[in-house]
Amino acid sequence: MDGTDEGPPTALFNFFERMPRQGPGSATVTAGIFNRVKHRLPEWPFAADMGCGSGAAGIVLAENGIRVCGVDIHLPFLHAFEKRAADAGVSDRVETLCVNMLDTGWPKASVDLIWSEGAVFTVGFDTALTEFGRLLKSSGVAVISEATWFQDPSRVPAELRAYWRTNYEGVRTVSGNLAAAEEQGWRFIHAERLADEVWETEFYTPMEQVIADVKSSNDADLKVIAAECETEIDLFRRFNAFYGYVYYVFERP
Repeated sequence: MDGTDEGPPTALFNFFERMPRQGPGSATVTAGIFNRVKHRLPEWPFAADMGCGSGAAGIVLAENGIRVCGVDIHLPFLHAFEKRAADAGVSDRVETLCVNMLDTGWPKASVDLIWSEGAVFTVGFDTALTEFGRLLKSSGVAVISEATWFQDPSRVPAELRAYWRTNYEGVRTVSGNLAAAEEQGWRFIHAERLADEVWETEFYTPMEQVIADVKSSNDADLKVIAAECETEIDLFRRFNAFYGYVYYVFERP
């Protein structure tokens, strides 16, 4: 493992350390999209799992024979990733780097595949595409999941618009994200909406268990995070026709 954690753990990090994955998705979804792109990769590809958390996606890539470097700013997530890799028998294919995804220090055109599930909002979709484009080799592939409007934003209920305005102003429609990628010279390959049932079974059901555990604790900061997560779950269940995650697959010409 390279690098060091950036500062002491926060309540947010502590909350999500308790989760099996730190963002919406599933091993089945990751494997399915990987199968779509594997024919585009060289024989011995090197992948970066940007904002990897505890390695939910990176482990799937490693199990498919890919060398993966998990990149995240929170060291305990990376320790968890390494443990999962050991348990799965793929430690020889996994390394980790504790830095912001924009600060890897890797040279230009050094990566074959960049994978990032539910993490680019931390730097912004366009900024992530710029850095990923710098890192990828010619014909390299980027797979990014991103919060996305499924309807014209003018039709989105005011309550939901206010929530996302506070939490992530970068939410756009699919066409908006594709246009932004095209402006940077990316070639569009595939887009896939994450099914509502995956949010429920793989993300919100475990999250509700963590919320219940936190409510019985004496940690006031964690209880604040739990309340915020309850709001998120409630909004998704009422308004998931308007937004969700989309997996975008791009190729670097």
